[in-house]
Amino acid sequence: MKTIEEFLKEIEGSEELKKEYDNITDDAGLDAFLKKLDCEATADEFIKYIDDYAGTEGVISDDAVEDIAGGGLAHPPHPPRLYTMKPHTFLVR
Repeated sequence: MKTIEEFLKEIEGSEELKKEYDNITDDAGLDAFLKKLDCEATADEFIKYIDDYAGTEGVISDDAVEDIAGGGLAHPPHPPRLYTMKPHTFLVR
C-alpha cells in the first residue's frame, strides 16, 4: 500500500492520472481512485492531509475571487482539484 506522499508523486508524474483525478466528482470517486492506485488513505484522510500540508484552510479559490472581483454569480461547488507548484502539491476546494 502507498502512503499519501507516494500517491501524490505518482499523480505528479502522469498527465493521464492528473486528468483522471480532475474528473472525480465526489468522495466515493476519490475513494475509488485512491484504492485503484493502492493508496492506504480514505478520501477524508487524503483531504485532511492536503489541507494540513498545504495550509489551504480559509484560502479563497480563484473562482471565488473572480466572482467577487467581477460581480459574477457563484459557481456550484466542485470536488477538490490537484494543483502542483514545485515543490508543493495541494488541493483547492
